[in-house]
Amino acid sequence: MLKEMIQLNDEHILKEFLDDIHAHDLAELFVELTDQEKNKVFSLLPNEKLAELVSYLEAEDAAEILTEFDLEKQVELVEMMEPDDAADIIIELDKEEKEELLDKLSDDSEIKELMQYDEDETGSVMTTLFIVVEPDLDVKKATKKVIKEADQVESINTIFVADEKNIYLGAVALRDLLKAKTPLEVKELIMEYPVSIDTDPINKTVQAIRNYGIYEMPVVDEYGKLLGMVTLDDALDVYQEEAQEDFEKLAALPETEEDSGPLKTAMHRIPWLITLLIVSLPIALITRQFEHVLTAVAILIVFQPLILGSAGNVATQTLAVTLQMLSTHEKGIIKNSAKEILTGIMNGFIIGLIAFVMTNIFALINTSLTTDPLLIGLVVGLSLWLTVIVAPILAILIPLALHTFKLDPAVASGPFITTLIDLTAQLIYFGLATLILGGLL
Repeated sequence: MLKEMIQLNDEHILKEFLDDIHAHDLAELFVELTDQEKNKVFSLLPNEKLAELVSYLEAEDAAEILTEFDLEKQVELVEMMEPDDAADIIIELDKEEKEELLDKLSDDSEIKELMQYDEDETGSVMTTLFIVVEPDLDVKKATKKVIKEADQVESINTIFVADEKNIYLGAVALRDLLKAKTPLEVKELIMEYPVSIDTDPINKTVQAIRNYGIYEMPVVDEYGKLLGMVTLDDALDVYQEEAQEDFEKLAALPETEEDSGPLKTAMHRIPWLITLLIVSLPIALITRQFEHVLTAVAILIVFQPLILGSAGNVATQTLAVTLQMLSTHEKGIIKNSAKEILTGIMNGFIIGLIAFVMTNIFALINTSLTTDPLLIGLVVGLSLWLTVIVAPILAILIPLALHTFKLDPAVASGPFITTLIDLTAQLIYFGLATLILGGLL
């Protein structure tokens, strides 16, 4: 739509359209434009709307757009943005460009303060645009202050309360403040409200926002000084990024780059695929060690995919549950782990019994493959049961071990853990075959 309007070559109509459209909608249309068309939009947008547009773009794209302007205009634009959005964009700039821009910002710039935090800390995504009132303030005066500052902050749903030293004391809901009648002081309206430390992991803060069902989370330093807040929209952005990151790790994918071509994407993934190939080599080596079993009882090879596939599926399911428990800091992780293992024991028994029956039927139909269908069925059924018991145990212990050593449990990705399960399943399957069918070899 925007592209078509630009092609009409009517600046008056185009300017009216740009003035009326929301910056988010404009950002979605903007990415489809050519460089020449983008420059046309730049020339018609006032700086305030341009700053909104840039802040709604992906951080990498926004940084690229920002560098098209001179340094003076870059400073002007980032100072018009919300500090947390500006910080995310500046981080994506090249080192030299970042330093030049930061040097032009004042020493007490809120943007600089936010950039001091690591990207996985709560302080890195908080906004400093919020309303704070003192506890001894009359509700009427507090309401006037809210009205006066409303257009300068990101949200007024929750009003934070701090003393003269800016020590956080609690929060007041806007609706309670508006309904209150003077004479009444703000401290009489303070409600119990959660708080986050600026150095807390952002995942912990996002989970707290979800658990408490709130729209703003106040952020304080280790001494209780009120620094800012994390809003629900920022929490949703973080949640989406973390979910994508964990999905990529679970699938053993390198970082997603949507704009990469097929060649670049292939070269980016090939090291991981080669690593997985190398990790899978022990499976072939184990098979070779039981070569005499396979030669004597060839029917075993027919049921090998059944054993490996079932164990891998169970491990992947349990791994997903374990990662979810760890990400939500669930206290009952031992109880839930025990439940997963017991579930594996019961499920393994059922599918092992089914596999025993199916194997016997298959062996009876194909009499040329074996003369002892009961023993073959026992090997397959028992192997399946044991592997489905072992699979959830490994899918729990590996992420827990990584979590204990302060490593991301999501690196226990699907391909890696299923490969480990395959190795274990091979040993169980061929080991039992050697033990039970030893007399037939």
